[in-house]
Amino acid sequence: MANKKEKKKRLLSPITTLLLLILIVLIGSSWLAILNFDGTKTTIENGILENSIVVVQNIFSKEGITYFFSNIITNFCSMEPFILLILSYFAVSIAKSSGIIKHIAIPLKKIKPPILTFIIVFISIIASIIGDYSYIILLPLVAILYQYLNKSPILGILTVFIGITLGYGTGLFYNYNDYALGTLTQAAAVIDVDSSYKFNLYSNLYIMIVSTIALSFILTALIEKYLSKKVASIEKYTDEFEISSKALLGSVITLVLCLIGVFFLIKPNGILLDETQTAYVAKLFSPVSPFNLSFIFIYFLIIVLVSLVYGILSKNFKNNHDFSWGFIKEFDNLGYLFILMFLASILISIIDWTNLGVVIANQLVYIISLFDFTGILLIIITFILIIIMSILIPGSVEKWALISPILVPLFMRGNLTPDFAQFVFKTADSIGKIITPVFIYFILTLGLIQKYNFKKNKITLFNTMKLILPIVVTIILFWLLILIIWYVAGLPLGIDTLATM
Repeated sequence: MANKKEKKKRLLSPITTLLLLILIVLIGSSWLAILNFDGTKTTIENGILENSIVVVQNIFSKEGITYFFSNIITNFCSMEPFILLILSYFAVSIAKSSGIIKHIAIPLKKIKPPILTFIIVFISIIASIIGDYSYIILLPLVAILYQYLNKSPILGILTVFIGITLGYGTGLFYNYNDYALGTLTQAAAVIDVDSSYKFNLYSNLYIMIVSTIALSFILTALIEKYLSKKVASIEKYTDEFEISSKALLGSVITLVLCLIGVFFLIKPNGILLDETQTAYVAKLFSPVSPFNLSFIFIYFLIIVLVSLVYGILSKNFKNNHDFSWGFIKEFDNLGYLFILMFLASILISIIDWTNLGVVIANQLVYIISLFDFTGILLIIITFILIIIMSILIPGSVEKWALISPILVPLFMRGNLTPDFAQFVFKTADSIGKIITPVFIYFILTLGLIQKYNFKKNKITLFNTMKLILPIVVTIILFWLLILIIWYVAGLPLGIDTLATM
């Protein structure tokens, strides 16, 4: 018993862990800078391959120290996911206070736990159509739903995080991420191997549909086996909010009217589209698209209007004070998330400024290019190395911009299509994201877990990783099996596309 207590005392809190990781990156990057550790960065500029040397910069230099202190507040203020989450919490808080979430949860109580898990996982996977907004919307919403279902909100949070992240490489529909990656894939293929190649947004459609369905069933089984029993249910949750069929009908009518309004704003030639783009998905979700920039605000407005109608008709909002206080009721115990996001902003900014992730990624790609790998061996080695890269560079588009000029031609010379190279990248990238503290949504998930840590269990960063590790290992094997089957069997990836050339 003494040994167990002593072991528990040695557990590092997420805050302490992030502080140590910051220290390790500071020292490690400085040591590599002194050793002149560098990499050759290959980019495509004006249709030409450009090679440049990128070195690891020393954060303890005059420039590094100046950068660190000058930008520490700026970097935290520019943490967009953090700001968006606050707006999302305003929305779910007012929705909960109106009573509508309680009403929605009632029929869900009749659903068996495995079926409910499957529904949440499936929705999480296909929610990738709205990109990272899926985390911002689903994480707080599902946590509250699980409360009403007398299930642990922590289980709901982990289920959503696992579903979105491990399913990010697939889905039933293509999204802006696929489009952005595709433009880079086409540029890399055209410049060095096949000048006639055109990327097709539906090139991975068949494998996406099959893998989405299979992944939903497998993740459901794994979550039920490894997580449900380890994350305890909560005591019966009750509140004073009334439910009303009349209020629900009014809310549904309000929601339909709001969605009609949004449709007119984003229909072809709608005023919230980025008309500088050609593909509709790019018009919707390009970085400068008015719809993309206002997406969470639009979501917030719709939820507020729907909740207001429900709250008034159900009499849960008896006066304007009830309505006003409804916006902040769910902000209890979010302080832990705030400090985690602050420390994460420091860690990520140091990795970015020192070029640590860029140099290591390019060194790994260089290793692949040195060997004459083809076929299954090329698929497996690329898959593993992309997982390693993703630990320091979780951003999909940024990472693909770095490695696609080398990796896509390498696949094509090995008789594998650029479309297959992109799909291999996406699946490995989804694995890498879920096991790195540099991925901002991992930190966000950890902070939300602490919000619902009612029993004050010692939840740590590495314990959370350990909790999901059996699922991650199984999904690695799943993706490798899917990729190899598609390659060996010669199955079509999508419309007019195969794995081999």
